[in-house]
Amino acid sequence: MRSKLSLGQSDLIAQPQEKPLQRTQRHGHRGGWRKPSQRSRQVRRHLSPELLNQIRAESHGRAYVQKQIRKKTPMVFELYGEHIEGIISRRLTYALAVESLSGEVHHLEKLNIKYMYKQDEMSQVVQDIEMDAGLKMQHLESIVHKSERFQVDNRVLARCRREKIPARLTLRGGEIIMGLIRWFSQYEIKILLAHGGNVIVFRHGLQSFEIGPRWT
Repeated sequence: MRSKLSLGQSDLIAQPQEKPLQRTQRHGHRGGWRKPSQRSRQVRRHLSPELLNQIRAESHGRAYVQKQIRKKTPMVFELYGEHIEGIISRRLTYALAVESLSGEVHHLEKLNIKYMYKQDEMSQVVQDIEMDAGLKMQHLESIVHKSERFQVDNRVLARCRREKIPARLTLRGGEIIMGLIRWFSQYEIKILLAHGGNVIVFRHGLQSFEIGPRWT
């Protein structure tokens, strides 16, 4: 099942201009600047704008988790039938190792995580998340096979992000999350909520996606 939103030429993802310089940090040398190598420039010329944007997008989810590991940020994880709070200690390919305040280590399979957010934003997040009671009563679980999951076209997500159009995400657990898309990757969507909280929604948990009215 795919998003039914129609797309025109304006919905296509625009390729950002390539920066002439990029920052790098080498062992024993901080704050250095160097030009992209000739080989790097040649490889990028042969990639389509869509693939380049996909490669850039994939880095968002990894960078977000690594940042929280480095800063030891207390996080909240909403799973199917379970609520976990703790600090991410390790990022694995298909799971996150989370240490609770009591010292207990949880191995959270990403497929079982519906969404996560920073613990200090709990008050903003809780008041902005609504619930579809009928959907919640169905007790839906995560879908293993990607082909059977609800799919959102990345061009639709890019358009919402670019034009700051609010998106309404309904999860399989019944949660309704509405806000502005900050970034997205193949696996996650970061949503800025109305009261300032931020939620990382895992795309495998989507039940539906709609474009909402613009915020005033």
